[in-house]
Amino acid sequence: MRVLRVFGGVLLWLVATVLLVVALVLCVTVLLMPVGLLLGFAALRLYGVGFRLLLPRSRDVRKGLRKEGRRWRRKMPVPKLSRKRSGWLARTARRVRR
Repeated sequence: MRVLRVFGGVLLWLVATVLLVVALVLCVTVLLMPVGLLLGFAALRLYGVGFRLLLPRSRDVRKGLRKEGRRWRRKMPVPKLSRKRSGWLARTARRVRR
């Protein structure tokens, strides 16, 4: 799935580059300048969409952070606590694991 997103992003960048070149040519003529400006803005928006496709999704980032947090908590040594504190720690750990 990641490969498809990257391929789509690169393809969108190519289309945006062609649109930007056409927009620059249109902006040279005074009569077609409004059309060239609109195409230029569209090209810039396509660059943004392509860039967002190249970045990882926020859902994937959150999932990776949760995974790393679980690994870190498992490796962390359990401190020596009083009986009252250890009960609180066990309840909190059970809540976090859900």
